Amino acid sequence: GAAFHHAGLANPQRKLVEGAFKQGLVKILTATPTLAAGINIPAYRVIVRDLKRFQQFKGMDYLPNMEIEQMTGRAGRPQFEKEGEGILIAKTQVEAAYAWENYIKGKPEKIYSKVGVEPVLRMHSLALISSATCHTTQELFDFYSKTFYAKQYQDFGELKKKIEKMLGLLEKFNFITKSNSQTSSDSPFKPATTLANSSELKPTLIGKRVSELYIDPITADYLIATLNKLTALTPFSLLHVMCRCLEARPLISAKKKDMEYIEEILAREVSSLVDKLPNEWDIEYEGYLDSIKTACFFSGWLDELGEDMILEKFNVTPGELRARLDIADWLLYSMAELALLLDLKENLKNIKKLRVRMEYGIKEELLTLVRLKGVGRVRARLLFNSGIKDLGDLRKIPVTSLARIVGEKIAENLKSQVEPSGDPGLVL
Repeated sequence: GAAFHHAGLANPQRKLVEGAFKQGLVKILTATPTLAAGINIPAYRVIVRDLKRFQQFKGMDYLPNMEIEQMTGRAGRPQFEKEGEGILIAKTQVEAAYAWENYIKGKPEKIYSKVGVEPVLRMHSLALISSATCHTTQELFDFYSKTFYAKQYQDFGELKKKIEKMLGLLEKFNFITKSNSQTSSDSPFKPATTLANSSELKPTLIGKRVSELYIDPITADYLIATLNKLTALTPFSLLHVMCRCLEARPLISAKKKDMEYIEEILAREVSSLVDKLPNEWDIEYEGYLDSIKTACFFSGWLDELGEDMILEKFNVTPGELRARLDIADWLLYSMAELALLLDLKENLKNIKKLRVRMEYGIKEELLTLVRLKGVGRVRARLLFNSGIKDLGDLRKIPVTSLARIVGEKIAENLKSQVEPSGDPGLVL
């Protein structure tokens, strides 16, 4: 048989396809580059049909050598095959010449350190301080001076400036404290540069928690400011706050056809939104519309839209849906932890509710029913529409009547959970 493998597959589907291919039940696997990225699936023959791919800002461009080697590297694994075949299909003589010079005779591209990228630097600097790996600015500089970035670029002075900038930002956010460092030494004399440049670094309680949550410090500061600003966030405003975080990117692009719908949402939620609509000439305007569109996507999931409808309305595949829900759960958990530290009880309650709703994809009215084992969004909606709206209704209904709704075995299981001998957490 033959099968597809791409990023749109949900995890169970992906495991099924990969397992069938390894067992030899599926002979041909048509895949996107996702299959080349760190998945151990050996094959005898790998065929790369297209040597070019559309890339943002470049248009149609040749695949990197490294990606070609990753894909063809699936063929002829020593522990599985004695030999393997990697076939590149060139559509023109020009492509054939390029493939020979760059893919067959060429070398993989150089890799570059990402430590100098500010979001990475922010997170790692806070982590090094929070974990007590580095206690002073000098120790932090020494640590980074031994990284691949420092070795690759040589000019450590530029990175040092970035580190100092990041430390200033972390101190401004109240995630760390800086104080004059007393360096231990037998000599009473210390270099003036050491005294001037080295400060003791300590994490604050909230800074340490931010590091543990593994979110960007800028995201954390934005969430803290937002949670402090509004004491009662609505579900949609919480979704929008979540979509304004760096971790939620890439956002779902808002198209011209979406504008009428987005304007309706803005009119309805204008009083509850934390970040107001920028001027249409501002650089943030398009990004803001994308964040509204993405919040609408999550809102659709909470309104119990099915996967097919989500694909049709937002062009989000089941695999992408699951990936976005995982990120949403991470961000909502982080928001809840920050609200707990800030003692914002009302916001904490709303965030916890929204997190459960996000997990199941349900309206608020089904929150009680999904506490039952074996009850998800479909079964909870079926029970609710049949008049069973809470655990009290479930206790009252005869098991025979319940069986007609959900089946005999499930009915018995549900009844056992709400009886006095059942799960003590569910007994009324």
